[in-house]
Amino acid sequence: MKTARRVKRPTLKQLAEAAGVSIGTASNILNNKSGLHSPETVERVLTAAHRLGYRPNRVARSLAARRTHTIGIVMEPQHAIFTRNHYATAVLDGVVEALAPRNYHLKIITLNDLDPRTLWTQLDDGTVDGLLLIVPLMGSPLLEYHQHTHLPCVVVGSTLPKSLGFYCVDSANEPMMRLLVNWLLEQGHRRIGFIKGPDNQWSAHQRLKAYIETMADWGIEAPPDWIAPSNYEYSGGFAEATQLLQVRPRLTAIVGSNDLLALGALDACAQHGVRVPRDVSVVGFDDIPMAALAKPPLTTIRNPIHDIGYAAADALLQQIETGAPLQGNCLMEGELIVRESAAPPQSRKA
Repeated sequence: MKTARRVKRPTLKQLAEAAGVSIGTASNILNNKSGLHSPETVERVLTAAHRLGYRPNRVARSLAARRTHTIGIVMEPQHAIFTRNHYATAVLDGVVEALAPRNYHLKIITLNDLDPRTLWTQLDDGTVDGLLLIVPLMGSPLLEYHQHTHLPCVVVGSTLPKSLGFYCVDSANEPMMRLLVNWLLEQGHRRIGFIKGPDNQWSAHQRLKAYIETMADWGIEAPPDWIAPSNYEYSGGFAEATQLLQVRPRLTAIVGSNDLLALGALDACAQHGVRVPRDVSVVGFDDIPMAALAKPPLTTIRNPIHDIGYAAADALLQQIETGAPLQGNCLMEGELIVRESAAPPQSRKA
């Protein structure tokens, strides 16, 4: 039985000969530099490429240029699966928008664990030009990045200590949480509870700090039973809001450190017959799509997550293409979105 002969792919040289141009001209046109040549020449090269079935050998081109035109995006195994993480998917939208017009590809690197013996060969395996680290956690081996690889890197969603040497693109967590808590205080609330995020996330500490300091600015020292430790999940918001509803005298408002916590708090209030916002106001942080669909719709801080992803990808490409590392932080502010879940407190007995 005869085996089928493998058909060789046409080379760039053969394409150039077929079009009657130099190899350099053919390469320019196929790499989106057609403005350097006349429309007739461009048409001749593209017609020849179509006729020959020519496709650029991206691997060979990458080896020659020592560039893959691919960036990697990495998320801690402790976070939810990438496609189930509201923050990660919104970041990804911004990253894709930034990469598309520049002909860069995206590789999602899935880490099953953070074993230092295999971690760095997974990340720096020659297939990417740089990496985006999505919300690295406190104490994570990823924070030792600069000890193991020279690949350009940008951290997204965590504002790390400058001593670690990362360039970070993140929310302005403290100013935005101050804005939210100040707004509640201006509405007349004084007994405001807070559901905090996980202890290993930098943003959770920053948002808690902003809450405590803003309350103190108004002469209010929040006692321990007003602050509930939690995660960034709906279930945590439901459970901790249930506890905060037992505080006496009653709280008049509950702040979720993110929207999922606040949505859990809304459902806890409904289950316990607590009317929102008449009995207690509930607010969140992020303005995920579900926030506007909640009952009642959630007052929250609109976190510019898509823009954060775009800016992070842009900063990474800048480092890749210039070879100059960036330093410091890019912190992006959002806006207060007022909806029906919050209102001035009603006068009532404690």
